[in-house]
Amino acid sequence: MELRQIHYLCAVVETGSFTRAAERCLVSQSAISQQVKALEGELGFELLRRHGRSFDVTPAGELFARKASALLSQLEDLRFEAEGVANGWATTLSVGYLNRYEGWEVPAAVTAFASRHPHIPVHATAGSHETLYQLIMHRDVDVLFSDRRRALSDTFVNQHLFDGWQYVEVSEASPVAWAAELTVAELANLPCILIAAEDQEDTERAYYRDVLGFRSDFLFARSREEGRMMVAGNRGFMPLETREQTSRTGSAIRRIPLVGQNGQLKSEYYCYWPKDRTNNLIEEFASILTGMFETAK
Repeated sequence: MELRQIHYLCAVVETGSFTRAAERCLVSQSAISQQVKALEGELGFELLRRHGRSFDVTPAGELFARKASALLSQLEDLRFEAEGVANGWATTLSVGYLNRYEGWEVPAAVTAFASRHPHIPVHATAGSHETLYQLIMHRDVDVLFSDRRRALSDTFVNQHLFDGWQYVEVSEASPVAWAAELTVAELANLPCILIAAEDQEDTERAYYRDVLGFRSDFLFARSREEGRMMVAGNRGFMPLETREQTSRTGSAIRRIPLVGQNGQLKSEYYCYWPKDRTNNLIEEFASILTGMFETAK
């Protein structure tokens, strides 16, 4: 039993045609037919029941083709991984992304990358800015999508993607729900809901208090969905950034621009990774992600 015979059978069953199977496998139709017959002869039972120019797949053939297809896929994964090890290629990609960013671009980039490279596992991890920084410094992720809080480092590739507009989300039951815009000072008497892991609460609190100037009490959620439910329950306001400079209202939550002396506040967003860990997969993902933001302009 040869691998090519199994490939040919699976192609015939999947396409439902010897002609289309031959086109897929880049061989003649007679070669496909001969090799499938040889496989049946070796197995000792029919895989296809022929009726002149047509055929039906036997129950044994359906079982054989289904399980053989899964085995062929595993063999292709094994070949790809072994080839990557032999050539020193990266064989996985791990992406970190900011948990409070609301947008379709990062999932779309992950999907596009996975479609191009079905044999490469892609892992995506959400986290606060500081959580993501720790992950990449400890080599737990390969590339980050995050906002800028530190001075840009020469040891990193710093690929600017866009400037995000800052908003706050509040419940319609909030006393500030109908404001056209809000300042940090006007929010001082309302709790600020931040998204952070337990071990990053102090870091996030310090950033919003000492750098951004928030004087609110702070509450913490572990995910954007949990934070939004806290907002809906009128427990406070939640800061966030988006690419679009448009307010959005709903039946429960209102989104209001956060402004300073010079108008609506903005945050810079980048794709980051250490220069000494650059590889073909990181560069390709960064290119795809950049293209997503350019397309959306």
